[in-house]
Amino acid sequence: MSQTLNPLLTKKLPGIVPSRMTRLSEQVRLRLREEMARKDMSQRDVAGILGWSQSRVAHILNGRVEMSIDDLAEFAFGLNLSVVETVRDPGMEFCADMTPTELRMFERMRQLHPTVLDAIMTLLDVKGTTRAQERRAAAPRPKRGPRNR
Repeated sequence: MSQTLNPLLTKKLPGIVPSRMTRLSEQVRLRLREEMARKDMSQRDVAGILGWSQSRVAHILNGRVEMSIDDLAEFAFGLNLSVVETVRDPGMEFCADMTPTELRMFERMRQLHPTVLDAIMTLLDVKGTTRAQERRAAAPRPKRGPRNR
């Protein structure tokens, strides 16, 4: 049986693709380390849960070895995370249910100049009803109106 070579590994790609892929893998490793710290878990703890050696966990977290999709899925499982949570920015887990078009729109809005973003937020009636922290990290809380008795 002949093996087909992966063109991503055999051909040089334009500079933007590898750098973007590198940044994402670094972000994922950082997210895994942050989650381990948040849960007060050591590399040895994670290795024990996954049945891996501590050095394998260390090599993956330090980027000495590439993390496969299967490794990422297992690592996320060991930390009680979904794979999506490891790839997305913390606090952005609600994006898991978004369509690709909604995600592209959201990402584009994050890249806008602050004055343009403020104008859009004003038009959408988000700016006047939420605090700055709520506009940047999560969906706004529902307004509380007068109670009917």
